[in-house]
Amino acid sequence: MKHLSLIFGLCLFFLMTSQMQAQHGHGSHNHDQEMKRGDVKPVNGVTAIFMVYGKCGMCEKRIEGALTNVEGVHSADWGVDTKVMTIKYDDEAISLDEIKKKVAALGHDTDDFRAEKEVYDGLPGCCQYDRPKS
Repeated sequence: MKHLSLIFGLCLFFLMTSQMQAQHGHGSHNHDQEMKRGDVKPVNGVTAIFMVYGKCGMCEKRIEGALTNVEGVHSADWGVDTKVMTIKYDDEAISLDEIKKKVAALGHDTDDFRAEKEVYDGLPGCCQYDRPKS
């Protein structure tokens, strides 16, 4: 009976240890997710601020969402009221002009690049802003 208790205890110990190891990769310990969100300062990171024209929350989702999975872009935040985009990116992986062109390709003018008329015209009515003259 002693041997059975010892074997049961060892099995329980190994089961609990393996569960703790499996849970280590979840939640607040997920370092890969932190890097994707831009919580960790990139080695070659810079911050840029520029104008992006839009009007509403849908614009915000479109503008920020388009840059979410772009290689080299660590974070993007656009203010509906200010029209200001703050972006953190790796300037060795992508240029600021490339980022601005991606935003303009969605139908949103930036301070340096104008969206194609057809793309702008295809935006929902609530997203159509007064376009700057250029």
